[in-house]
Amino acid sequence: MKRILSLDCGGVRGFFSLEILHRIETLLREQTRNPDLVLADHFDFIGGTSTGAIVAAALAWGMPVERIREMYHHQCASVFGGKRGLLGRFYAKYSEAPLTAVLQQVFSEDGQGGQPALLGSAKVRTLLMVVMRNAATGAPWPITNNPRAMFNNPNSPECNLQIPLWQLVRASTAAPTYFFPEELTLARQRHVFVDGAVSPFGNPSFLMFLTATLPCYGLEWPSGEDQILMVSVGTGRTRVRLDCPPTRQRSLPKQVAHAVGGLLDSSGVYQDLLCRTMGRCLWGEPLDLEVGALLADEAGPPWRRQFTYVRYNHEFTRDELKPVGGTELFRRMDNLKLIPFLRDAGAAFAESCVRGDHLG
Repeated sequence: MKRILSLDCGGVRGFFSLEILHRIETLLREQTRNPDLVLADHFDFIGGTSTGAIVAAALAWGMPVERIREMYHHQCASVFGGKRGLLGRFYAKYSEAPLTAVLQQVFSEDGQGGQPALLGSAKVRTLLMVVMRNAATGAPWPITNNPRAMFNNPNSPECNLQIPLWQLVRASTAAPTYFFPEELTLARQRHVFVDGAVSPFGNPSFLMFLTATLPCYGLEWPSGEDQILMVSVGTGRTRVRLDCPPTRQRSLPKQVAHAVGGLLDSSGVYQDLLCRTMGRCLWGEPLDLEVGALLADEAGPPWRRQFTYVRYNHEFTRDELKPVGGTELFRRMDNLKLIPFLRDAGAAFAESCVRGDHLG
C-alpha cells in the first residue's frame, strides 16, 4: 500500500496539525518499536499548502515532529512578531526576511544555509508536493520532485528540480497582504508566485491522489482502497458567518474578509467531500447535516472506492472559541495568542481521535 500525507493551509493554526502529526509519529514508533522513526519512513508522498508546505517539506526532509514544532514556534515568533513600517505596510503587513532566513538554513545541503538544497536533492526522502499559485500565468502550480513529471526533465531549462527548495516553500506561503510575492526565473521567464491557498487547493488531498494516479503526471500508482492510504490533516476550522440579519452598513473590509474566508473554508470542505466520496473514509467529523461523515460503514456510492481515507480536522464551535476571542480572531493566520490554545486543542483532539489502525 502506498501512503499519502496531506497538510492544509492555515498560518499559525499549523500548531493544531503539528499535535496531530506528533500523535501519528508516536503511534507509529510504538507499532514498529522504533523510537527513531520519522514520518518520512512511513509515508511515500507528503504534500502541503502554505503553512502545510513548510511542515510537509520538513517531514519529507526527515525531521522528527518535535524538532519541527520547535522550529515552527521560533519561526512564527520571528515572522509575526514585528510589522513593517507604515509605508511598507501599504504593500505587505510583514517582512518575509525572517521566514526566508529560516528556510534557507533548514533546506540546505550543509545545514547552515551555505549551499541551497534543490527540489531534486537526495536529502528529500519522499515524494513531495508544494502547492503555490503562479500569479504571472494565473494558474495553480502544484510542484513535485517526481523525476518523471513533465517539467522535471533535467535536460530542460524549465526543470523544476533545479529550483531551491526553500524558495518553493516561501512561494507557497506568500499570503497576499501579509507578505510580498516570491519571484523565480525559469527559462529566462520571470514568474511571480503567491500563497497556494489562493487556489482551490488549500487542502491538497484530492489533488495529491490525482497526481499519484493520473498517467499525465507520470507516477501511475494503482488505485483501490487496498492500494492507497490517504491521511489528510487540517488546521482546525470554524464556519464563516455573517450576523443574522446582516446589516446593510457592513463595511467594505468586513465584506471582503467574509468573502475570502468563506471561499477558503468552502474549498477545503469541498476537497474533503471529494475524498470521502471517492475514497473509503475510516474517520472524519461530519461535514454537514445532510451528508454526515460519509464513513466506510455507511451507504456508499455505486462505484469502486479509489483509496482509503482518514481526515483529521475539527470544526470549532463559537463556545469553544470564546476563550480566545471568538471566530474572527481564530481565523487570523498571524494571531500568536492562539498558539497555547491550538497546542492544547490539537493534543486533546489527537489523543481522542487518532488511532493506530487508521495509519496502514
